[in-house]
Amino acid sequence: MIQQDDSSEIYNKKVHWAAHFVVTVIIIVIAIGILLALFSNKPQTRKWGGGEAPNVVVEIANLQQQDYAAWIDSYGTAESLTRTQLVAEVGGRVINVSPNIRAGGSFTQGDVLAYLDDRNFRVAVDIAASTLADSEVRYLQEVAQADLAAQEWNERPNNDAAQLLALRKPQVAAAKAAMQASKARLNNAKLDLERTQIRAPFDGKVLQQMVDIGQVVSPTQTIADIYGTDVVEVRLPVKLADLEHLMIPEDNETNQDQPKVLLTGEFGSRTYQWQGQIVRSEGALDPATRMLYVVAQINDPFISNEQRPAIRIGQFLSAKIEGRLLEDVYVIPRRAVSQNFVVSVADEGLLKKRKVTPLWTDAKSVVVSALSDSESILAQTTAGGSRLDRLRSSDLLILTPTANLPEGTKVKSLTEGFKNRPDSQNQFVEKQILQKNSATGSAQSSSATVK
Repeated sequence: MIQQDDSSEIYNKKVHWAAHFVVTVIIIVIAIGILLALFSNKPQTRKWGGGEAPNVVVEIANLQQQDYAAWIDSYGTAESLTRTQLVAEVGGRVINVSPNIRAGGSFTQGDVLAYLDDRNFRVAVDIAASTLADSEVRYLQEVAQADLAAQEWNERPNNDAAQLLALRKPQVAAAKAAMQASKARLNNAKLDLERTQIRAPFDGKVLQQMVDIGQVVSPTQTIADIYGTDVVEVRLPVKLADLEHLMIPEDNETNQDQPKVLLTGEFGSRTYQWQGQIVRSEGALDPATRMLYVVAQINDPFISNEQRPAIRIGQFLSAKIEGRLLEDVYVIPRRAVSQNFVVSVADEGLLKKRKVTPLWTDAKSVVVSALSDSESILAQTTAGGSRLDRLRSSDLLILTPTANLPEGTKVKSLTEGFKNRPDSQNQFVEKQILQKNSATGSAQSSSATVK
């Protein structure tokens, strides 16, 4: 009985193992079949309506070798070149102020902005004048006595000291010094009297008024916060990567050598533009941003006309700084370049991808070095193993984004897709292309810069 049970158990194990083996083989066969089906389903040989898949229609443009002026974007706030605190040089009570001393008031150099009580200073002038008159009388008396003593001097003494005393020369010198001191005190009293009228040191405007009528001020007390209106400065941060494209002026350079700056500001719903020049750079990098600040100046910024209003101190301005001229380059629209700087060209109806090294990039364009048809292409390899190719003037640049298309895809120009269509369809497609080109720009139009 025990032998029959053992035989039955062995038989069941064999049957279970055979079934497990068959199932495993079936699964492996199915997996191999799926893999073969996937690898055999190539996109290049996929049929479309009984034939090969149609060519991908793309927008194509010719590359044009040109010179490109780089413009560096920046921003800043308007500040006056000259800003100071107008202070009283003498003390006294304010008896009157000019209407121009109010905040926002304009003035010219020499305008009186505040008047102090000058009665005490007038008294001081009169006293100094009286003292001067007395000293002049004493001086004249000493001169007369010295002349008389010289006439009475008959015998030369044995020493010079006796001669000096006899001729009253020390007394004359003392009287003359006293007279000159009296003149100085009179001039100082007159100067203090003039200082009771607080005048503007330059042409400018008032930022803040500090005193008013009836207030008693002391010497060096601030009367108003004022600024000049001849020149406005704007500090513009520049990234280190952009410095090689910027011509920072030296101390001995003229205005023609200074880079131009186009500054844009908004007033309400309208945008206005001012032109300035880079005059200098600050001596050190900003420790927080690691940027270098360059300083732009705008001349006559407070003159308002129909084209633009006056600049306001503290106004935010966006700026475009004129950079170096990049010679013999291609200007490619930003939409035609992938994030890793790969562009696509059409080569005999096939899509080819080229990895390029940009010389300059901005929001609209990527500028790369140009290569003429007579030059040979020297391929370079990056650290990551990617191939770097230079574009030729004969290459047909694909403007349509092709990041998801593999290299070797058959392509044709967008303009070739409607050559055989009816005229009504051609006109419609042409209209769509013109609208798209006017909105986004072709490779040639994207190279336009602000001159």
